[in-house]
Amino acid sequence: MPVICIGPVCIPWTCIPAVVFFVWKFAKPMLPADWAAAIERQAAKLWALLAPYMEKVPFLGKKKSAKANGTAEPVRSGEVGHLASAEQLQALLQRSKEESFGVVLDFTASWCKPCQAIKPKFQALAASYPRHVFLEVNADELEDVVTRCGVMGLPTFQAYVAGEQAGSITGADEAKLTTLISTALGTPSTDAKKAQ
Repeated sequence: MPVICIGPVCIPWTCIPAVVFFVWKFAKPMLPADWAAAIERQAAKLWALLAPYMEKVPFLGKKKSAKANGTAEPVRSGEVGHLASAEQLQALLQRSKEESFGVVLDFTASWCKPCQAIKPKFQALAASYPRHVFLEVNADELEDVVTRCGVMGLPTFQAYVAGEQAGSITGADEAKLTTLISTALGTPSTDAKKAQ
């Protein structure tokens, strides 16, 4: 569940530790050394106290993907598929280097209203670029992929060309999404000609 939705961006509660860590990195040098050490000791004690309970909470433990071996159903041309694992993403990015196609990822969650609102536009863009692969990444199930890709808010869209990230946007802005995809993958008419 999100902590807060600000306009077209939802920030999940799982980002709070990252934000606290980020703020701490800047605040720590400004504090007296003994204060900083005392705060870190107290934080370590709190974490040690809560760790056994945190592991028992179902959604806090490591999620095991249903298709942990990295294999998944192939994505049909012009449709949006679902990423099954980090291994599948790695294999797909390697294949995109070899076969010269783009990969567009939509980091989403069922509870994210902006994500659901922009989903039809993402599906329409997938239909316009049949030569490329469009995938949804469930942020609740694939936290390792979310972390690896540096996603801090939902929805986030990332475009990869030849296995390398070509661009990224966060938020449910259709114009920015269209610009990201056309910049990374070319125009839809160019893509349709290449597919023929």
